[in-house]
Amino acid sequence: MALADENLLWQIWKARNRFCFEHVNPVASVIVSCAMDQAVVWLNLHGHITESLVVTQPEPGVVSEWTKPPTSFLKCNVGSSWSQASSVGGAGWIIRDSSGKALVHSRRSFSGISSSTQADLMALSWAAAALVDLRLKNVMFEFSSPSVAEVLNNPLINPFSYHNCYEVLRNVHAVARCSLQLVSTSSNTAAYAIALSVTRDNRHHSYVASNGPSWLASLLSQEATSR
Repeated sequence: MALADENLLWQIWKARNRFCFEHVNPVASVIVSCAMDQAVVWLNLHGHITESLVVTQPEPGVVSEWTKPPTSFLKCNVGSSWSQASSVGGAGWIIRDSSGKALVHSRRSFSGISSSTQADLMALSWAAAALVDLRLKNVMFEFSSPSVAEVLNNPLINPFSYHNCYEVLRNVHAVARCSLQLVSTSSNTAAYAIALSVTRDNRHHSYVASNGPSWLASLLSQEATSR
């Protein structure tokens, strides 16, 4: 509770500043909610929440296919790419329902990216934030970066990734009834292809669109018939 109290005081101070300088009236329920969310993220980052947010796949060498989410759930696959030469990261996500139908997808680029792990974390954080904006729930996030799984499960082992880990956990926790899973690259082909188009084909234009990309229609149709 002490941690929640500290975060509550911080949120009250921020709300006071917004009221004074931006003339935004504070809402008590929002202040409390933000304080509790930040407390949960802090506890997760420092290992005080024993349940791991990331569920890793067993037998990492086994090749597997994309699978449909259970009924009433959505699956959001998140992919990323990185160009060391240009320090540009590419990110893509695609959401499909329990019938395998692609509902919406998105792509964007990031500049000033110093590592593939940073690109992976930025992509995951951005995807989760987008789903919060879309007000989606019951979402299964899937990504295929073992290094991200490692730093999310043990954020303090890499101080340089700490802030990015915080952003990922904060945004993912904001999605109601969600899970976060590490999967093989063969289970994440569509999202990776969208992200790769940024760094390989220089498609830096960011967008959000309904359904899936037309140039991935064959792959998406094939995966929709999977189990």
